[in-house]
Amino acid sequence: MANKKFEPHMMYGDGKAEKAETYGEHLKLKKKGWGHKKPSGFKLREVNSPMKCWKKYKQVGYKKKGGRTVPNCVPK
Repeated sequence: MANKKFEPHMMYGDGKAEKAETYGEHLKLKKKGWGHKKPSGFKLREVNSPMKCWKKYKQVGYKKKGGRTVPNCVPK
């Protein structure tokens, strides 16, 4: 990535979405065939979605968990 600063962004593949926080994560997802374009009709799963918190919890930023970036969910 010559002369460009990496900016975290969403990548899509295998019916999932994941945020690439680092250039290294970006390259790993790209190697798996993931891309930047959101598929038409794409919806995150409502149940057990990695992008949502449980009832009675709220999201306060993000945290690293198992090599992924996930919402930091705390009690309301």
